[in-house]
Amino acid sequence: MNDLNTLSKILMGALVITFVCALGGAFIPGTAGHWSGTACIIILIAAPVLRVTWLVADWTKTRDMKFALLGCALLVVLATSGAIALLR
Repeated sequence: MNDLNTLSKILMGALVITFVCALGGAFIPGTAGHWSGTACIIILIAAPVLRVTWLVADWTKTRDMKFALLGCALLVVLATSGAIALLR
């Protein structure tokens, strides 16, 4: 369970950073605002992927294979959709 406390702290940090980047994207003009908004979107996409990956590793350690396989299936769907989006 200590791993989940670490995950919680990481996700809370990601939330704060995303909020700051969103404010920067909304109120900073020019290239810096554009990059801040882009960073916000990247974090919004990466945080759930990180959470699922972390949970799959945790479920694998605890031998909960049903949840681990479902998490892996979700990650495969995300990777496939990302690859399709990049190829189009």
